[in-house]
Amino acid sequence: MRLSQIKIKDSIKSLSFRFQILIALISLPLFINAQSLTDAVRFTNQQISGTARTAGVGGSFGAMGGDFGSININPAGLGDFYKSQFNFGFSMDAINNESFLVNDSANRQDVNDLNLNINHIGYISTLRPPSGLFSSNITIGFSQTNNFTEEFSYSGKTRGSITERFAEVANGLGLDDLDGFEAGPAYDSGAIFDKNDDLFYETDFFDTISLVNKNQFIDRSGKMNELALAWAGNFDNKFNFGVSVAMPFLSFEEYKEYNETDSADELPVFTNLTYREDLSISGLGFNFKVGATTKLAKIIRLGLAYHSPNWLTLTDDYSTEISYTFDENGQETFEAESPEGNFKYKLITPSKVIASAGVLLDFGDIKGFINGDVILQNYAKANFDFTSFGTPFFEYEKEVNGDITAELQNTTSFRVGAELAYNKLRVRGGVNAQASPYRIDDGSILQQTLSFGLGYRGDNFYIDGTFFTLSDSEGYYPYLVLTDGRNQLVNKEQNTSKAMMSVGFMF
Repeated sequence: MRLSQIKIKDSIKSLSFRFQILIALISLPLFINAQSLTDAVRFTNQQISGTARTAGVGGSFGAMGGDFGSININPAGLGDFYKSQFNFGFSMDAINNESFLVNDSANRQDVNDLNLNINHIGYISTLRPPSGLFSSNITIGFSQTNNFTEEFSYSGKTRGSITERFAEVANGLGLDDLDGFEAGPAYDSGAIFDKNDDLFYETDFFDTISLVNKNQFIDRSGKMNELALAWAGNFDNKFNFGVSVAMPFLSFEEYKEYNETDSADELPVFTNLTYREDLSISGLGFNFKVGATTKLAKIIRLGLAYHSPNWLTLTDDYSTEISYTFDENGQETFEAESPEGNFKYKLITPSKVIASAGVLLDFGDIKGFINGDVILQNYAKANFDFTSFGTPFFEYEKEVNGDITAELQNTTSFRVGAELAYNKLRVRGGVNAQASPYRIDDGSILQQTLSFGLGYRGDNFYIDGTFFTLSDSEGYYPYLVLTDGRNQLVNKEQNTSKAMMSVGFMF
């Protein structure tokens, strides 16, 4: 019965190109549903960025100034330059991911990745200040604000199969209505079939208590960068004001290969399944930042900055492929590919407020500062627009944004850092604690960063180096089904070690 149905579906492939596009559009909401909430968080989060100096104090620099890294924290700090400057920096990231299926935690897999990044390139021009200004500076620069690169995998033996997901997506639909990315390829390959012609689809996993060998490899890459133009002025050496406008641009690629196997021949009929997913996201946007700092009693500095939302226009390209092998009166393998999916939409990330306080230190030959930042951001304000480019997904847009409001929350994160200077040498350290945006985590810390840095500052040249570690953990679902207890939760624990170096020339 299954083989004849595969042949029937093969004949449908000869329909017009217009019908194939229609199938792709029908299936598009399935793809959006898998990405929206994750992307809202992914493209809102920012890692420690800027120079090795700002990273060395854990990114805690909101009340301080005189460093290019201020452009990403509080642009008012750019008013503390008294010489023009050119600077650049790079980093090396070592990422370790340990992942395991929660229902088979004995099988843990480690994946390590190493990558080189350009962190920043900046130029600060000191202008002749007009009357009433102590300094007036224009800055243009490039900064990397997020690095999406990582690899992880898991392997284990648990109940459940991804074919349950394919069958649920297909149930109630005729062959002509199966989507082109999940249910359609699953039917074409024989992973699901309609034995009784009742639009209720079956799989070879009719025994729901048997354990199934499964594994998956996920390879992610891409970056979020920002090109910014800023101006900052110092008024009477007591009050700074700064503003920047920026164009964020991003790329994100994700390749996933999911496998189920029965190498020991423990299951009837089923032999092997491979499901591959390719996703590419690219986008451009706009944002601005406004900030101010002030000095009190010569040693106390206060800062306040507002970061506007990122208004992003994103384009997704997506495709899937299924290979299915079964033994029903002889082993056979069928493969099926989806069409090339493409979708253009908008995302507005939530704004951010940073309140800062710092104390200048003076111990004779040893000077420095301690700075603390509090970052307020409401992730529930993220908002998708799926309809601006002619796609009629009004109801689904409302549903997705409703999920964001229900599942994400306001966060309060903290950064504390210090720098000590002796003659031309600098020593730095910092802590960065970023709260989880998910309501279910009840305000727990999502990421914690510890940093340490050294620097040398000459009259016309400086060099800074920083090392920091970042750790976080998250849950990952390779697929979702409606039946309670059948979803496959993977726990991923990531540890990142990052070495940064910045070089600057003053003139």
